[in-house]
Amino acid sequence: MNKVSIATKPLVYSTFRYISNHVWHAIGEYVDNSIQSYLDHKDLLQEINPQHKLTVSIIFDVEHDVIVIKDNAFGIEESKFDKAFELANIPLDASGLNEFGMGMKVSSIWLSNLWSVETTAYGEPVKKTVVFDLDEVVRKEETELIVKEEPTDPNSHYTIITLSKLSQNKPTSRQIQYIVKHLASIYTKFIRENILELQVNGNVITDVQLKPLTASYWKTPNEPPIIWKKEINFEAGQYKVKGFIGILEKMSTSIDNGFLLFRRNKVIGTSYDSKYRPKKLCGEVGSPRYKRIYGELELEGFSVSFTKNAFTQDDDLEVFVEELAKELQKDDSFKIFDQAQKYTPTKTKVEKKAVAHQLVNSIASGLSKPIVIAKPTVVQKELFEDPKEIKSATGPKPQIETQETPVTVGDKQFFLSIGALEKSSTDPFYDIVTTSDGHYRSVINLKHRFFERFSSLVENEKDYEPISSIIRAMIITEIVMNKDQVKDSNAFRMKFNEIFGSI
Repeated sequence: MNKVSIATKPLVYSTFRYISNHVWHAIGEYVDNSIQSYLDHKDLLQEINPQHKLTVSIIFDVEHDVIVIKDNAFGIEESKFDKAFELANIPLDASGLNEFGMGMKVSSIWLSNLWSVETTAYGEPVKKTVVFDLDEVVRKEETELIVKEEPTDPNSHYTIITLSKLSQNKPTSRQIQYIVKHLASIYTKFIRENILELQVNGNVITDVQLKPLTASYWKTPNEPPIIWKKEINFEAGQYKVKGFIGILEKMSTSIDNGFLLFRRNKVIGTSYDSKYRPKKLCGEVGSPRYKRIYGELELEGFSVSFTKNAFTQDDDLEVFVEELAKELQKDDSFKIFDQAQKYTPTKTKVEKKAVAHQLVNSIASGLSKPIVIAKPTVVQKELFEDPKEIKSATGPKPQIETQETPVTVGDKQFFLSIGALEKSSTDPFYDIVTTSDGHYRSVINLKHRFFERFSSLVENEKDYEPISSIIRAMIITEIVMNKDQVKDSNAFRMKFNEIFGSI
């Protein structure tokens, strides 16, 4: 019976369990090997079968504590079989995806205590199976593993890796969809170019292309629209980058915005919601530019960690990106950063009203929580002289109005409703009135310039929270000051309404 070398001190393997890694990076090592096996023998595989397409199937069987990765690549041929199991046996051609010769071993031990490899290469009439039991290898200090050989059809070609007795690093059933999204992002180019069909639990992963903004430059809205996507081909010293930078058609706060960084067509450390968002390219966190800039950058000259989950030259990458940003800013005919920051999509009347409605509801949603305040120890008498009352309700009833809510501030309680009404664009953003029963109503102006200029910043429900919290605090503060008979309690609101939306 044949044996295969695992050529290292067995205790070294145990340390692999504790390296910093993610499940999608560990699983990616098997996918890398499959892709490289396919690419190395693509001509022969397609000569055998012109319809052949690389398929990698991943099964997460959480219930039975098993993960299975199967491919229809070339298989591990006899000439490379020994090297496949020796640690850090770097291939003669290290320009591919399996450059370190460590991926399968490290990932298998990181994920499991017992793993097996079953493979047959095209043209070889034998199927080989190797079983790696970590506990046995460490206990017996084994440096070789038995290779079980069985006859098989020489036209078959595949590799099946089975991970069982999974480690503490195994995924939960809830995490699988998150892992799928990362894998789809990591291998997006291979999927897009129809090189790879990647399946997870029987479902084929698809590549979703983001749409760039098509719009006129913000300063010249009457000019023809531009597709805001720019090809990049830039180099500085030993480093090169190809790809594109664009403006998203729709803002994103944490998923679509930012850059995928590629090396050898595979995304490195920036997949799905972990995209690269440097300030020099994306601007300040939370800004419109930050939410809109996106792209794909294929980097050359940069090294990666042996787990291929990060680029290792952080300082050089930062300097390189700074130079790239300067190069992009030189193009006066395509001011992508300026457009990303200042462009505001024109909203229809229905869309503006929807934004206003959601803002009103967001303001009202926080009214019922009691507000505890410390009482002042010293009161200045002049603050209570000549109070200006909040005006009584006049004019038409609000078009949108939330239910009255009891509001508690310290030892005070009053009733407040939030409404909205279409006034003029030059009328105040909000007002406060008393109703006939002595309760309070704050009315938001649906036609205020805010909804024209800034409504694009509140695309999602969470985007309303900061501004609605501020407006809610301003409304409640004025009412409490009024009830305390504070002089000119409405002065701040009057000045705010005068300035807001104009600067």
